[in-house]
Amino acid sequence: MQKINSLLIANRGEIAVRLAQTGKKLGIRTISVYSEADAASSHVKAANEAVLLSGNSSTVYTDGEQIVRIAKEKRVDAIIPGYGFLSENAEFARQVKDADIAWVGPSPEAIEAFGIKHVARDLAEKAGVPIVPGTKGLVDNEDDAVEAAQSLSFPVMLKATGGGGGMGLVTCSTAEEVKNGFETVKSRGQTLFKNAGVFIERYYPSSRHIEVQIFGNGQGEAIHFGERECSIQRRHQKVIEECPSPFVEKHEGMREKLGDAAVSLAKSIKYGSAGTIEYLVDDNTGDFFFLEMNTRLQVEHGITELCYNVDLVELMLKQADAELAGTGGMSVEELQALQPKGPNGAAIEARVYAENPLRNYAPSPGLLQEVEWKELEGSRIDTWVFTGSNVTPNYDPLIAKVMHHAPSRDRAIRGIHNLLSESRICGPPTNLEFLATIVTNQDFESGRTLTNFLDSFTFHASAIDVLSGGSYTLIQDLTGRPAVGKGIPHSGALDPVALSIGNMLVGNSRSTEGLEITLSGPELRFVGPAIIALCGADMDASIDGTPFPMWTRRRICAGQKLNIGKTTAGGCRSYLAVHGGFPSVATCFGSKSTSPVVNIGGYQGRCLAPGDLLAIAKILPDHLLHDVILPKHLRPSYTNNWEIMAMVGPHDEGYIDPQGIEMIYNTQWKVSHNASRSAIRLVGPIPKWARKDGGEGGAHPSNVVEYGYNRGAMNFTGDEPCIFSEDCPNFGGFISSTTVIRAEFWKLGQIRAGDMIRYRRVSLVDALVARGSLDEVLDAIENSLSEDKDLSSVSVKYPSAVESDDWGKSIISEREAKGNQPAIRYRQGGDDYLIVQYGFEQFDLNHRCRVSALESALRSTTTPTSIQTHLINTVGCCTTLTIFYNGFALSRFELVTHLQALEARLGDLSTTKVPCRRFRLPITFHSREQDEATARYMANQRPHAPYLPDNLAFVARNNALTSDQLKHIYLTQTFMAVVVGFFCGNTVSLPVDPRCRLSAPKMNPSRVFTPAGTVGWAGSCMSIYPVDSPGGYQMTGRTIPIFDLYGAKPGFAENRPWLFRDFDLLTYYEVDEEEMRDLLRKWKTGRWLWSWEEIEFDMEEHNRLLVETKEEVKVIRERQAAAQEEMNQAEEESLRRWREEKAKNKVDEATVEKLLDDSSILTVEAPVDANVWKVEVEEGKLVKPGQSVVVLEAMKLEIAVKAPNDATTGTTVVEKLLVMPGDTVKAGGKLALLRRT
Repeated sequence: MQKINSLLIANRGEIAVRLAQTGKKLGIRTISVYSEADAASSHVKAANEAVLLSGNSSTVYTDGEQIVRIAKEKRVDAIIPGYGFLSENAEFARQVKDADIAWVGPSPEAIEAFGIKHVARDLAEKAGVPIVPGTKGLVDNEDDAVEAAQSLSFPVMLKATGGGGGMGLVTCSTAEEVKNGFETVKSRGQTLFKNAGVFIERYYPSSRHIEVQIFGNGQGEAIHFGERECSIQRRHQKVIEECPSPFVEKHEGMREKLGDAAVSLAKSIKYGSAGTIEYLVDDNTGDFFFLEMNTRLQVEHGITELCYNVDLVELMLKQADAELAGTGGMSVEELQALQPKGPNGAAIEARVYAENPLRNYAPSPGLLQEVEWKELEGSRIDTWVFTGSNVTPNYDPLIAKVMHHAPSRDRAIRGIHNLLSESRICGPPTNLEFLATIVTNQDFESGRTLTNFLDSFTFHASAIDVLSGGSYTLIQDLTGRPAVGKGIPHSGALDPVALSIGNMLVGNSRSTEGLEITLSGPELRFVGPAIIALCGADMDASIDGTPFPMWTRRRICAGQKLNIGKTTAGGCRSYLAVHGGFPSVATCFGSKSTSPVVNIGGYQGRCLAPGDLLAIAKILPDHLLHDVILPKHLRPSYTNNWEIMAMVGPHDEGYIDPQGIEMIYNTQWKVSHNASRSAIRLVGPIPKWARKDGGEGGAHPSNVVEYGYNRGAMNFTGDEPCIFSEDCPNFGGFISSTTVIRAEFWKLGQIRAGDMIRYRRVSLVDALVARGSLDEVLDAIENSLSEDKDLSSVSVKYPSAVESDDWGKSIISEREAKGNQPAIRYRQGGDDYLIVQYGFEQFDLNHRCRVSALESALRSTTTPTSIQTHLINTVGCCTTLTIFYNGFALSRFELVTHLQALEARLGDLSTTKVPCRRFRLPITFHSREQDEATARYMANQRPHAPYLPDNLAFVARNNALTSDQLKHIYLTQTFMAVVVGFFCGNTVSLPVDPRCRLSAPKMNPSRVFTPAGTVGWAGSCMSIYPVDSPGGYQMTGRTIPIFDLYGAKPGFAENRPWLFRDFDLLTYYEVDEEEMRDLLRKWKTGRWLWSWEEIEFDMEEHNRLLVETKEEVKVIRERQAAAQEEMNQAEEESLRRWREEKAKNKVDEATVEKLLDDSSILTVEAPVDANVWKVEVEEGKLVKPGQSVVVLEAMKLEIAVKAPNDATTGTTVVEKLLVMPGDTVKAGGKLALLRRT
């Protein structure tokens, strides 16, 4: 390059990536532009520099003035537009040239001339190129259009003269269709292209679309690089392209005719740069006619490059460079030397779209949870996506152009089929399988690829088309993600028994994924045949209107619809098992389960919704084609009054008074309507506490220093208990009591609002016996099914609730403190959890050091295989190590004995040096997003509180500091990460210097939205919010987010999407709000690089600091206590006033439950955790099916919750509103009750 040293790429997606590749190859500095929606696109990282376009994401790529302004600011030498957007905008080309910037493309005059279709026809005709019979110029009205169509003979095509990309076209076979189509085309032309002109051409049904790639030097010389066939189209847009054309290959001399005509046209207007002449070719006669000229790089240019070993983008840049140098363009000699004799082999391109071929190619935006391209010699994939990309609705849903080059067409077909069939894209529907089917079609293989190819092509898919998603339908498997931790929820089926049996019935392994259906189910259309079973709580299900039995294996035929209605008796969940599972659902951390609380796994991390498409098995085994019914004696029993076996919990000693413990077992607990996959809220008496407060853990006696949570535990958040379920956080600061045993977990999956439960206290031995009994039941069913035996003869029983006389204690072993070694307690957490606790609920980094050392020793290779094999996960916190293990396979005694031996080996760690990393993080103390979150909180949740409207000022006052003093602590102190997890790698840290330790209560209630990167304070710890999420920590600042689910950004990895490790050290430096915005933009685009260094933390030095500052710390704590007492009083008064305001409109739980027993009552439920923004109906008023009842606000989104569509018979009125604006609701929580009359 003589003049072009820098290049701005005025495009997005895969073409922008491709343009950047050539730019870099030539040593040109490349600059990409991007919209807010495209921040994570590959094209942003592909360039040397990236600039955000301001404005609406849908339109910013056509903002020529802004793009030219950016080019001037960056002092670029040239702008290249690719295709689409501004590539054929003559005015933009002129703006570029007027700014003394090289335009990499043809002249504005050429663009203008060929942009008007009827003018282009005239130019082609003058150059001696055959044109399609049509009108001379434009037609003015319907009558003229009909007259012209009749003179041309039907069928005809009406075309918008400014159109392109297959838009603005209507095919007509009658005069009436011409009349109707004329206004349509005229309107589209005006709307899409700002040109209402219409002309008419004869339409050739049996025709081909063949185009010639030309290149001109702008001085009257031009060459061509052969032809491409692009006949296979949907909605007049190309789907598959070939080079060379199989039709041309069979007709000697045709390539020369097509090429000569194309070159003649290019020379006639002194065309400069790359362009494409498109022809319509009559399949019967071989006659060809000019269609249009594309004055830009063509989408399918890659297959020409493969067959002719040329880089067309490089030629475009060379032409623009010559123009900028003042030579007018490439020399005649240089250009003519490039004229090839013919193609080398054959290449095929398939355009992969996020679209649903079964729904007329409807665009399907969404999250691509897995993108894996097959690697083959001769293949080329132009794409902008990767695992974790989001296909937005803002743009054309093209994902990639998949190409394969081979010595022959037959081999190219085999290659492209392998590429398409063995590549994997999981997420929204794509046309990948559709394309793979096309290239194995006999007509395609024989080269009979006409423009009407898809009209007669039948695509047989094996899939389930989701017509409606039901109230809460998720993909879940049996195993979940128990071993990941760090805030990745366990997930998995809430009722593992029902899913296991369903999978056995349909011939799957027990762990295969199925659909978890809560309360009311989806409507599903089976595009292909399937073998299914519906197991769990009884639901009103039917196939094409015929009742479908529960617990039954049955074959479903293609085209049948399965409608799963509401539960009809006890229990709340059923599982639809499908033979082969759902192969197109991505595996995330070893599981296909959905964790909706963090949008991880399953189908795009969410519930099923209309338009979703689930691929299923293509082949059904013959031995599974007959019905099998599971006898009633082998089905679990679902009730509304549950007895559940549970063990003594980890905090039953020392935290709850013995009377309080007895109360737990003597109470019949009621299940609140606030129950979710994370926790099942219970209604009942308040326990008697053994402590007056939580010490350093918090003000309430239920508060403790953070520890790893155990599933199945009764957890007290203040005075309110809940049972932790599969999606609970992995640590927290509230005590856990009575713990449901593993054999009874399936019951937790069936408990519903209004049910009653009573705990039956059992020992570890009882728990393991029950577990073995449950396994015997499942093994017996599985063995009988695999051997095709009569299930009625199977004689096994589910374990029944018993109560032991010797249930053991919470603390199963303990040791007093010895010198510098702290006291140790080993606390049981059900039959699969053990908690090792150091000290007495104090934030002491010596304890954290010991936890890390113990965790490391336990994970080391010196640990016996019998223990290693059955360790599932560990959660280390400041004073505890929670161990999750397979209690059925590993003796708790053996585990505790080994831990005690490790403890003896650890010895005194008070002088050790701990390897760690020290991070330097930016922080801003003012953030518009946090201000907006606070404003929404005050408007929609709680209007007044001591911490409102300024959280930072409140935390300062609560600790007898000024705001500036608090900021000084952030900017001068070091914080140690004491635990990473909760949800999505949330990092809780503690100031290393005890003089700078603070305390603050959480917001009550928690916010429904917290911006990612928020630095918050609650309890004694600082926390960094890794993602946009709900939260209760006081917002004191903002930094860079610390979680990247797919590990694509610097600092993360595919198997480690969280940033920090335990014992990492965090420091901050201040930036202003605008600087933080720039840094966050870098983060979003993957250009942010973390700053950290490897160091050692000296425990001896730290302990010396503790001794030296002991008295000073004591004075500080007294000062803080006085300030906190004042703040506590202010909070109590504010809470009292706020609760009185809310109590005026609160609905009694008993009233709700009584109404729920009424069969004429319909419920309106929250689809997600959210805040109530608006109530749009009134009690006693009529409501229509689908009418908006309540508007929720979640994560800055407004969600209209509508009346059920089954409210279609008779009239429906609002019986009772259960929420009001400002209320916080959980997913599945009831918002309103409607009465059907």
